[in-house]
Amino acid sequence: MAAAVLIEAATSSLGTIATLPPLAQALLALSTLHFIYTFILSPLRANLPLLLEFTLTSVPSIDHAVPMTSAESSDDGIQNQNQSSPAPKPSSIHIKDPSSPNLIQCYDPATLQHIGTVPAMTAPDVHKLCQAASHAQKSWSRTSFAQRRLVLRTIQKYILAHQEDICRVCARDSGKPKVDALLGEVMTTCEKIRCINVNGEGWLEPSYRPVGPMMVHKTAYVEYVPYGVLGVIAPWNYPFHNMLNHVISGLFSGNAVVSKVSEHTAWSSTYFTKIVRAALEIHGHDSNVVQTLTGFGECGAALVNCDYVDKIIFTGSPGVGKLVMEGCSKSLKPC
Repeated sequence: MAAAVLIEAATSSLGTIATLPPLAQALLALSTLHFIYTFILSPLRANLPLLLEFTLTSVPSIDHAVPMTSAESSDDGIQNQNQSSPAPKPSSIHIKDPSSPNLIQCYDPATLQHIGTVPAMTAPDVHKLCQAASHAQKSWSRTSFAQRRLVLRTIQKYILAHQEDICRVCARDSGKPKVDALLGEVMTTCEKIRCINVNGEGWLEPSYRPVGPMMVHKTAYVEYVPYGVLGVIAPWNYPFHNMLNHVISGLFSGNAVVSKVSEHTAWSSTYFTKIVRAALEIHGHDSNVVQTLTGFGECGAALVNCDYVDKIIFTGSPGVGKLVMEGCSKSLKPC
């Protein structure tokens, strides 16, 4: 019945078109062809290589290469704490412990449970990791866009398969609800990967500029080349997305990325770094191209002042931002 109605409507429409003047019919035909070409054929032609690449290239799993601790794999994964003892008071929680100055003490803000420690890196530590990143960037910058897309797709595959784990780790480190982590961390990171994979190569193509009549024999264009090593100083509020955000775009543009995470959410960075480095290693790339720094103000200052770092990306308060700009100004380092 429905099919008969559709056929009758189509026949009626064709009959109406047939009664139009020849000029109107020609304009209607041209408009239809323009619509088909603009919105169907042209996007299909432009994205056909990507469609074939995504269809024919298999993405490996890195599940086996990203082990998780009990604190990361369980909502209450610290088994060695005395559950019968009273919960600590907020005033007794300090991420700096004078008896262990080389460590950051990490707590779950929602439960005040001590979930682990990470190194409080010093200037020599920062220098060593930035040097390793700079060395690895030389080979990474020679990779193709297809190779970079495959690494990002591998990361994305892991994220989709481990949404619960990533949300749990984000929640335990920052105190946010898991649903906030899902919407603000997982979804945004997956969309960043999709956007970069689809558009990144086009965005990095040479951008041509017009020349005047006196330079008609010349060609002018802007060519995009990797900076080298990107130093990222990230805030605490979205520990997964704030870290992966610049790793995704930095890697795709051929750079190494050294991220200094907030000391208030440094615990989760260990797990998140393992994901990225496993995706690089499974495809035969040097995982030193991505480094993560954990520490206090000294660590961030060392990153800004490191000669191996070519650009600083900072998100944070105006006060700290002024210090970052002051540090970068000494060597005219872009920030």
